[in-house]
Parts: sequence; structure tokens; C-alpha cells
Amino acid sequence: MHDPLYYSRRPYADALLTMLADGVVSAFTLFAPRRMGKTQFLLNDIRPAAAARDFAVFYFSFMDSDAQTESRFRLALLDFARQLGLGGKLKTWLAGIEQVSAFGASVSREKAPEPVSVSEVIEALAQSGKTVLLLLDEVQELARLDDTGGLIRSLRTGLDVHRAQVKVVFTGSSINGLRQMFSDYKAPFFQFAHAMAFPRLEQDFTDFLADIYQARTANTLDKQALYQWFVRFEHIPLHLRTIIQNMIIDPALPLDAAAAAQQQYLHDSTDYAAVWRELKALDRLLLQALAQERQALYAQDTRRWLAAQMGVDDVSVPQVQAALRRLTRADFISKNGGNQWAVNHPDMLGWIREQM
Repeated sequence: MHDPLYYSRRPYADALLTMLADGVVSAFTLFAPRRMGKTQFLLNDIRPAAAARDFAVFYFSFMDSDAQTESRFRLALLDFARQLGLGGKLKTWLAGIEQVSAFGASVSREKAPEPVSVSEVIEALAQSGKTVLLLLDEVQELARLDDTGGLIRSLRTGLDVHRAQVKVVFTGSSINGLRQMFSDYKAPFFQFAHAMAFPRLEQDFTDFLADIYQARTANTLDKQALYQWFVRFEHIPLHLRTIIQNMIIDPALPLDAAAAAQQQYLHDSTDYAAVWRELKALDRLLLQALAQERQALYAQDTRRWLAAQMGVDDVSVPQVQAALRRLTRADFISKNGGNQWAVNHPDMLGWIREQM
């Protein structure tokens, strides 16, 4: 279904697929916080572009994972293999399944065959005669679940052995979670995928939305003002889409009013005020420091500022270290690719800046 407000990044998709097809790399990991458009990019840009290049494309999201995730993932892979016409030992397992679906399955026999492993399914996919592309969304959620070690090892084995025939694009919205999967030397996918920061959208995106608004309503729109709201919303495309959508529905609605309404909805629905109240005073101040783009968090002048804000004589380096560890464990912050501290949730960062 065509989405008139979707801003395509097809050139970026084509660049990634060219590197995969040429064998320069066999796997990418795309990182960006949630709501930055990764899933839409996979489904609306990567998938059709890959299909046009004759890739066989499989998509699976690990978002909202639970104890049934491993079964759903294996069954979804099996169903994909069935659609490609693959048989062999997979037929034995598929014969015992009444219904194969990415969203659940029921077993028609009391004693179903032992499930094939994910690595065995990948081996079968590699023999399909087509280059296979797996799009694995929010893969860091696997690291958060108990008892997924076997699945992760089997996935890594299959992808390692068959990297020439089976390519993969991972995405993740938690850099701390992705490090558990890819960066730590003990991580199951250590040095397996080439890490890429998913590029954020800039004014060409808001200009695109402004042009659609003007074409649909015959009203003019200040493109610079729209972009400035995009900056205030921390470059999250979902919010600007919602604003423009509401303005198209109600052409009399001014930009500032539509943006303020979206901002209020965001604050009401997320209740960052309640989250903020639960944080320790030093943790809140460090988040404010990051919102002000301070990076020298251990520096003497930063610690003097922290002490003055808290009304105490001194804030020590160990106190700052402990607070940063707390914020990291809670997934509020992380070190980015440039080894700089960053707030993980753009919506929360925007809320902090608005309060300041």
C-alpha cells in the first residue's frame, strides 16, 4: 500500500545492497534509537530494492520478545523455506505442523518431530540457488531474554558458514543491547557484522513533507519553521509525519498549534515527569549536562557545577562514575560510536531540553 508521507531512502538502501551483493561484507548492523524509521526503511526501501535484485528476502522483528520468540522465529524461517520450495529434512518437520506462521503455530500431532535447528534451516536456504537476505529487526532483544543462548549460537553458526549465500541486515535501538550481541569480545556475534549508524533525516525530509502539505491543501508552509520543529523533536520523523497529517486533515490548523499539540500528546503519553522523579538528583543533573552537550563529565568545572546544583561542597569522580553506571544499566545513556556519552531516547532528551 502506497504511503504518500513516506520519505524514501532508496539510494542508501541500494548502496548497502551493492556491498552485500558484491561480497564486500555479508552483514550490517544498523543502529538508531526507536522511532527513527529503521523498520520502515527495511520494509519500504531495503525489501523491494533487494527483491528487484533477485534476493529472496525474509523479515522478522524481535520487538516484544517473550518465551515463545525462539519458536516463532524458527517457524517463520521454516515457512520462508517452504515458500522457496525447499524440502529435504525440513519436510519432515513441516509435515508435523498444522499451521506455520510468524505470529504463532499449532502442532497437529501429540508427538511432533524434533525441531530442526536454525543453522539447519539457514543451510537449506543457502542451497536454494538464490542469494538470501535476512532482515532481523531489533535483534538486541535476543540478548535480554533468558535461554536464548542456543538460538543465538545456532544463528551465528548458520550465518558464518553460509555467508556467501545468506546475507543479513540487523537493526537495533539499544546500543547497550547491541554491544552485548556484537561488540564485547565474549559476545556471540563479536566482529560478525559491520556496524553502521543509521543516518538521521535532515531538512530534505521536512521540505518533502511541506511540499506534500502544500500540494494537498494549496496552503503555503514555512519550510524553515517546519525544520526547526523537527530539530525540537530531536529529528524523530514520526512526530513530523503526525503534524503534517493532522494539518492536511484540518487545513485551518496552524503549524505551531499542530506541533504544540503533538508535543503535549507526547509528554502526556510517556509521562517522563514520573520517570524523572524516580531518578537520583545526580543522575538527573548528568542527563541535563548531556542535554546541554557537555561531555567532560569528570572535569573539575563540571563537578563544581554539579555540586552547586545539588547544594553540596563537592561531587567526586567516583560519584559521577557510579551515577553513569546506574544510567547505563537502566539504558538511559550509552557511549556512541565516537566514544561520547549520549541519551538513548530522543523523546526523553527532547523532554529534558523543553523543561530546561
